This record gives sequence, structure tokens and C-alpha cells, in this order.
Amino acid sequence: MADLPNFFTLFEKVGNSLPLSELYIVFLTAIAMLVAHALFILLVGKIYQVLIDWADHTGMFWLSIPFYMMAVGIVFMTHIVDIIIWTYALIALNIFEVDINAFYFAGEMYTTVGYGTFPLPENWKILPIVVAFSGIFAASMSGAVLFNMIGQIIRKKKVQ
Repeated sequence: MADLPNFFTLFEKVGNSLPLSELYIVFLTAIAMLVAHALFILLVGKIYQVLIDWADHTGMFWLSIPFYMMAVGIVFMTHIVDIIIWTYALIALNIFEVDINAFYFAGEMYTTVGYGTFPLPENWKILPIVVAFSGIFAASMSGAVLFNMIGQIIRKKKVQ
């Protein structure tokens, strides 16, 4: 236990190994993507709520199921867009020589599959952590909204 560095020493070593100017681009990409994802998912949830309220009011509550399936598809597509955004960020930073590798890396890390088949330069070892955290948070937001949508269907069904 005596060989373990204290937190400040560890933090300093990690910070010294990172390309700080480019790392700002990575963190800004993550933050911007999560904000945009959250706002879009909220919009999808609100539109869904309005649609099923309308369907319930007009006596066509059965439409809530196709509306839900469309919402699931839209949410799925937001995650594909997030992976594409990460791909372009990685290409812009010249981390990968081949564009398709940037796409596969972004997809693996975003979904947290992370096979580790893409060797990264030593100073980019933090990149998988940032991409994975963005994917985890985006998936959590999406899951929460989709869960709420199912709850709206169940609650409406109980009232009728």
C-alpha cells in the first residue's frame, strides 16, 4: 500500500500525459453532444405525450403503440448520430488514419463494448473513458424517457 501515489500525484501524472489543447475539443464534444441529446430526447418525450393525450381524447388510444415504436426508432437514431459526431471529432483530431476505424472505435466505446482492438497513441488513453461515459449518460437519458413513455401507456390504460 505504501507504493500507491496520493491523489494529487496521480492526477498530476494523468494531466501531464494528456494533449490538453485537443482534450478541450473532446470534452466540449462530449458536453455539447449530451446537451443536444438531452434536449432532443425531452422533445421526443413531450411530443409523444401530446400525441397520446390526443389519441386518448379522440378515442384512438391504440395509436399510442405505433407512436411509441416511432419514438423508439427516433431515439435509436439519435444514438447513431452521436456515434457519427464522435467519428468526425476523432477524424478532426487525426487520432485514426482510416476514417472507418474512427467510426468503429466510436461505436465500440460509445456502446461500452470496447474490445480494445484499436491501439491509441499513449497520450490518448483517456479517450475511451470520455466516449464511454457520454454513451452511458446518453443511453440512460434515452432509457428514462422510453420508460416514462411506457408508463404513460400503462397509466392511461388503467383509467379506461
